[in-house]
Amino acid sequence: MKKILYSLIIMAAAFTACEDPGTDILYTETYLELDAATTVTGSKTFSYLRVNDGQGIPGGFIVTLGAAHQANPVNFTFEVDVAASTAIENLHYQLTGNSGTIAPNSSTAELPILVLDDNINPGETPTIVVKLTSGDVPINPNYATASHILQVLCTSDLAGTFDYVHTDMLIGPDANPCGPAEHTGTVTWEEVGTGIYTTTDLSFGQYDVCWNDAPAVSGTTRITDVCGILGIEGGDQYGLIYTYTITGINGASLSLDWENTYNDHGKVVLTRQDGKNWPDLQ
Repeated sequence: MKKILYSLIIMAAAFTACEDPGTDILYTETYLELDAATTVTGSKTFSYLRVNDGQGIPGGFIVTLGAAHQANPVNFTFEVDVAASTAIENLHYQLTGNSGTIAPNSSTAELPILVLDDNINPGETPTIVVKLTSGDVPINPNYATASHILQVLCTSDLAGTFDYVHTDMLIGPDANPCGPAEHTGTVTWEEVGTGIYTTTDLSFGQYDVCWNDAPAVSGTTRITDVCGILGIEGGDQYGLIYTYTITGINGASLSLDWENTYNDHGKVVLTRQDGKNWPDLQ
């Protein structure tokens, strides 16, 4: 019993010696860091709505004060690591300065970098590598450099219910004809995010006509519109992947060929019930 009591006394003394009462290392250190640097990869993706207005968009790259709020402003400077960046200055981004200030009683400030969204194409991901170089308080060396990955989104208007006329229905690896020469019905696309849509039927009635099966849908399947480029992500309930190829647009009507990885395919003309014209797509 005495040995146990003696051990407890030694442990208590050790804990007491580690830290003075009322202090906490988290709040006694003050430092600056880049928000994007604190991720696992040291990088962060930033998405911008491309509006083609000839104007830049504030990048949204954040410097953080790792401490309690300060009574005085905290100034800092930074630089872009041009050699490590794939983004090109005055093409993909524009610097409006190389310094910034975290205001009193605040924890963050935005870097003075404009993103030139009009010059970034869908699918491109130029990267700006930023490094903090000095500050009124120390810079955390672990989070002083970060990669800011740029990508653009565009407005999209593909939601609605469409009448379809489906022809040339072929099924399976041997591409056997099936169903009537012309099948009609409706399909609905619902927007669940910017340029991201779910659909009530990926195969436009072909599963019902040719396989006597439920519509080709899945909770994970998404139709995407990335600044006019139409795509499909995910598969149907059987894991089959789909491809849509646009063959023409005529006002409210859109023609496309579709196929899946089982070699089911067909030709479809979609007509918008809302009377709107289809936007330019490819």
